[in-house]
Amino acid sequence: MNLITHLIAAGESEQVAFKPQHTTVESVAEVVCAMLNQQGGTVLWGVDARKTVAGVPGADAKARSLNDFLMRHLNPRPFLSVSAEKFGEKWLVLVEIPRGADKPYSLNRKIWVRVGRQDLRASEDESVRMVERSATREGRWEREALPGFEITDCDPTELSEARREIAEAGRFGIVVPDKNEELLRRLYLQTNGQLTNAAMVLFATDPVAWSPNVVLRVIAYASDKQGRSLHEQTLQGPAVRVLRQAVSVIQQQTGFSGRFKSDRLEREDRPAYAVFALREGLVNAMVHRDYDIAGGQLRVEIFPEHLVIQNPGRLPAGWTEKDILTKEESHPTNPDIARVFYLRSLMERLGIGGRKLDEACRALKASPPVWKVAQGMVSLTLFRAPSLATLRQVTPRQQDFLKSLAPGQSFKAADYAQSVAVSLRQTRRDLAELEELGLLERSGKGPATFYRPTGKTAHE
Repeated sequence: MNLITHLIAAGESEQVAFKPQHTTVESVAEVVCAMLNQQGGTVLWGVDARKTVAGVPGADAKARSLNDFLMRHLNPRPFLSVSAEKFGEKWLVLVEIPRGADKPYSLNRKIWVRVGRQDLRASEDESVRMVERSATREGRWEREALPGFEITDCDPTELSEARREIAEAGRFGIVVPDKNEELLRRLYLQTNGQLTNAAMVLFATDPVAWSPNVVLRVIAYASDKQGRSLHEQTLQGPAVRVLRQAVSVIQQQTGFSGRFKSDRLEREDRPAYAVFALREGLVNAMVHRDYDIAGGQLRVEIFPEHLVIQNPGRLPAGWTEKDILTKEESHPTNPDIARVFYLRSLMERLGIGGRKLDEACRALKASPPVWKVAQGMVSLTLFRAPSLATLRQVTPRQQDFLKSLAPGQSFKAADYAQSVAVSLRQTRRDLAELEELGLLERSGKGPATFYRPTGKTAHE
């Protein structure tokens, strides 16, 4: 069951709201503000309270308009995603709202809260209490001011690249500022006029000078157990640059597989790991890591048949490893850092990264990823995809014959030819291919030659 189907079936609640087709942008924004001030949630625009799906005409344009309105009129600017999603033959606007990290949020200077299925203006007393709780709430490491860290300590090339990518993605909601100081302010990377730890992680020319653990180590081992290393490299610099360098280094160390197709002269190549899976796994580690742990650092360990991405941290309260793939929710430990990755199109629509990572691995016929949390570390294991040589297409007749055999059952070439109704010449080609793929083993010579299945599975 996909997310939208699940939401409609469950109905409205404090964390799910439906808005009918002709609802105004302003009315949808009020619900978003209310959810930010509560537990977060999801808004479906194009569904009414009776669960009737009418859709939203021009959903793409409405999604952009709503995103622009939220970015202009909500204060502080939230971390959320607005997208047009197809549901059956209809298009809906989906708003995914993580729990607000900077409460209280106001819409045009009005504070909204959600109680049950109602969105209400906060009373004066309630507004005061929310502001007081915000003032006394323990601060996040990424939001803490970093004394001495100035705009001159930021990498101008990285700032320029960020500005270009944010403008191209179109998620910012306002014109991207030309001046670096204003860009950082609009990205909420300042506290009382002082740049924050998040600004350092994202844009410092030399982050290690300010925080020695802001590095990423890549280690390639010779065997599937830690032992002799083949390659060790420490990457440092602005976070997005390190992300791209890490993907490149991993690909250099893990290589590509290739083959020549029977009907073409060109060689077909593909990476050992899906690029999307590498990117998503590394981004997840960067935005969810606990930067406050002394001595903690990001680490990628590469083994012959798998690799592990590790970061100091923990899962959201109440989550297990399975929830990463099944819960389409986002609870970033560092929402300011996550917001910049999202604005630069380096994060997927909120909450779906884990599922799409899994899909990317399966598309390469690799085993599904495995998440693990232990001793203050979150690890993601990605498995190497089988080489293209082992993915040569097995014909339907070969598949059907293999399925007809009992485990360990032996047969001769004539048995195959009779069973699938092909010539002995074609039989020899078919059996040679299956043997090359490791699906059959041959014994004997001449007329005494026979074959037996190895038990391996053909990747179709």
